[in-house]
Amino acid sequence: MQTKLTKRTVDAAKAGERDAWYWDDQLRGFGLRVRPSGAKSYVVEYRPGAGGRATAKRRYTIGRHGSPWTPEGARAEAARVLRLAKEGKDPAAERIEARRREGDTVAELAAAYVEKYAKRRQRSWRETDRIIKHDIKPALGSMAIEAVTRRDVAKLIDTVAERGPIMANRVLACCRRLFGWCVERGYLEGNPCAGLKAPGEAKTRDRVLSDGEIAEVWRTAGSLGEPFAPLVRLLLLTAQRRNEVAGMEWSELNLERKVWSIPGARAKNGRAHEVPLSDTAVELLKSIRRREGCPYVFTTTGRTAVSGFSKAKRTLDSRIAAQRAQEAAGGNPEPFPAWTLHDLRRTATTGMARLGIHPHVADAVLNHKSGTVSGVAAVYNRHAYLDERRRALEAWDEHLHAAIRGRPTAPNVVALGSRVSA
Repeated sequence: MQTKLTKRTVDAAKAGERDAWYWDDQLRGFGLRVRPSGAKSYVVEYRPGAGGRATAKRRYTIGRHGSPWTPEGARAEAARVLRLAKEGKDPAAERIEARRREGDTVAELAAAYVEKYAKRRQRSWRETDRIIKHDIKPALGSMAIEAVTRRDVAKLIDTVAERGPIMANRVLACCRRLFGWCVERGYLEGNPCAGLKAPGEAKTRDRVLSDGEIAEVWRTAGSLGEPFAPLVRLLLLTAQRRNEVAGMEWSELNLERKVWSIPGARAKNGRAHEVPLSDTAVELLKSIRRREGCPYVFTTTGRTAVSGFSKAKRTLDSRIAAQRAQEAAGGNPEPFPAWTLHDLRRTATTGMARLGIHPHVADAVLNHKSGTVSGVAAVYNRHAYLDERRRALEAWDEHLHAAIRGRPTAPNVVALGSRVSA
């Protein structure tokens, strides 16, 4: 709508479901944008140079309503921008280039976001950092932050969605938080992710491996060698999260007591957790070669915790397929149903339920914050169920080995010990 932009009309401007625009009837091109959040910003639109209507309009954001921008001050700034445009200049493009030279690129601000926000507030900041480096930085990193449009973000998300819609959801969520942080600090007037919908529908996974599939995964994992052979097997034995197992440190282990203590700083829910270790788990851990000066149990570099799970998983899948083809003796082997490493945690939980383990004990094994014991009962019930959890994981250990003995051992599995190599 058109009206004279005064303090009264600006204060009365209401937010809606979409951006609302109010254009000044005294100075053409000068306007006010009201976000659905209620944020109000002054803008000016112009056509740079002498191209007339054949030249696409550019929009220059003056700033948010409030100190220092009043309707009168913003109108004067709009008039200055319009004069520059008539002289053949492009103030919006010049400001974007200046921002780029000053260091306000997506890559530089993303690095600041990780250091100043993600590391301090997100337990999963490493995943945020990985998404930025793997997806956001290659596509948008060299762009000035003000130059990024919704179309740029949509193009990035569409590209990632070709690999997987759920991964595209995560990249979009990361972009939304990153650009939102930039808006809060004044680098942007609006979030370019506004209005973009997640391309993939998140679905609750329910994949549980059968006993036969467990045996195949266990046996074939042995051919991967360190660090992935013991890592995959410990995922099954302990029912803990992949990142918690992968980041295990020697200082967290007491193999005499047969306990692994996960500090709250590493646990997903922020709560310290003691994991009883079965005899097989202890035997596995004792078999791992310890790197001098490296605190991590699972490492490929000797300096950092292990990574490269996707590549190891593909290798494991291909070897399972090869083993099935060999056993089919020229026939058509049945493919191994799709699965993820996280499915091993669900498989262990379901297996313990089949063994008669009480749900509250299984929840305690998993370190679930909102488990079966909840509400008022959870406040007063501080029993750690350590003995019960130990018995549960020992029973699960016995079940695993019964399942493994149900099929012959793969010939390429390296013996690691009496039970470890079962």
